[in-house]
Amino acid sequence: MNKLLFISILTILVSCAGKKPDNGIAQATDTLVEKTKIIDNENINARLKNHFDLYRIKPSIEINNTEGTQTDIKLANHRIKWFDSEDETKIKIDNDLFTLKDKATLNIAWNNKDSVDFANNWNEIKLYKHNDKEYIGMRMTFAPCTGLGCSVEYFLIYDVATKSKNFFGTFRTIDDLELFDFSNDDKVDYVSKTFSGDAHGSTPIEFIYELYSMDTNGQFKVQKDNVGLTYQIVHTTFPNDTTKADKLTEHWITKIERQF
Repeated sequence: MNKLLFISILTILVSCAGKKPDNGIAQATDTLVEKTKIIDNENINARLKNHFDLYRIKPSIEINNTEGTQTDIKLANHRIKWFDSEDETKIKIDNDLFTLKDKATLNIAWNNKDSVDFANNWNEIKLYKHNDKEYIGMRMTFAPCTGLGCSVEYFLIYDVATKSKNFFGTFRTIDDLELFDFSNDDKVDYVSKTFSGDAHGSTPIEFIYELYSMDTNGQFKVQKDNVGLTYQIVHTTFPNDTTKADKLTEHWITKIERQF
C-alpha cells in the first residue's frame, strides 16, 4: 500500500469518527458498564500502571533505534535485518524473511484492524526469555510522520520456537512494548489497546484494553470468561466536558486493586 495514500485516508477518517463504529467492542463495553463498578476521581493511568507492573515480564535485552537508521541488529544470539522500500517493508529474523505487505493487526487500533504495511521503520526491539522460551518484540512506526500518522504504532511479537508472527496496533494511547503473565503459567499474555471515539475529542473517548494469550502454536488468541465475555478494561475520558471525571470499568482476569 502506498504510504502517502494511507496518511490521506487516515486524515479523511477523522470526519467520520464522531459516529461510534459497529465493531463488536461497543456491545461488549455496554455489558461491562452493567457488570462493573464505575470509579471516578482518581489517577486511572497510574492505577493501571501499578496493576500491570505486577504481571509484566521483564525483557532480558532492549535495543532502541536512537538514530533511526539501524537496519542490521544483533540481539543476543539472534540477527535481525530491516529492509524498507517504497513498495514494501521486510524483516528477517535469523533465517526467517517475511514481508509486512499482507499483514494486519489482530486488534482494532481505531475503527478497524490496521494494515501493518504502513510501518517503514522500527524504534524498539526487546528479547524476552520466559519459561525456557524466547520471544522477540518489535515496535514499529512510520517516519517521517505527519498528522494522525504520528499517533500510530505497530507491534510485532515473534515466537522464536514456532516462527509465528503476531501484530498489534495502537492509536493515541499507551504505546509501550510489553508482555505479561497474568496466570503464572507457561503462556505469555499481551494487552491490546483500542481507541474508540472522535480524534478531536468532540465525543467521549474510550481506551479499551483486551487480553490475548499465546497458544502452543505461537498465536495470540483473545481471552474470554466462562460465559463468553471478553476480558476488557475500559477507560473513558470526556475531553470537552470539564464537568465529568474519567471513569474506569473492568471485567478482567485479575482484580485491579485501588492504589490510592
